Amino acid sequence: MSIFPQLLQLTMVFYPLLFCHYLVLKIQQIVFTERAVTSDISKPKSNLSGGPDGLPPLFFKHTCSSIAGPLAMMFTQMMSVSSVPDDGKAATIVPVYKTGLATDVRNYRPISLTCVSSKIMERIVVDQMNSFVCDNNIISKAQHEFLKGVTTTTNLLESFNDWTI
Repeated sequence: MSIFPQLLQLTMVFYPLLFCHYLVLKIQQIVFTERAVTSDISKPKSNLSGGPDGLPPLFFKHTCSSIAGPLAMMFTQMMSVSSVPDDGKAATIVPVYKTGLATDVRNYRPISLTCVSSKIMERIVVDQMNSFVCDNNIISKAQHEFLKGVTTTTNLLESFNDWTI
């Protein structure tokens, strides 16, 4: 059983017009393949800190060929039971200095360090949900925030063009 139909139903409550096509179309399953895991392991920066599990992104990059298959199986199992272990949801909060006096607490922002494996799983889910939404024309092409290749800048340029014509 996939968790995503439940998430889409919840989202429909808040955005009923956006998900009007959901009545006909359903995302059946998030598929975790070794190829998808391998692709996403290469995305995080190697110099970043690890999360509460203490495993840095560099570990995943160096062991990619050995752990991609087991990670894909683990992600599939977690999705099939609609549950993520508590360790996968844990985060270490670290204060990062912004500007101003270093002694002033307001000059720091919190950064949440989560497990690299959780980030990999999250990226695969997001990529497949984005593909589903785009392939089924659920999000309007005018919605720039959620589409790849378009930004608020392109939105402003299109708006300016429309206003001046």
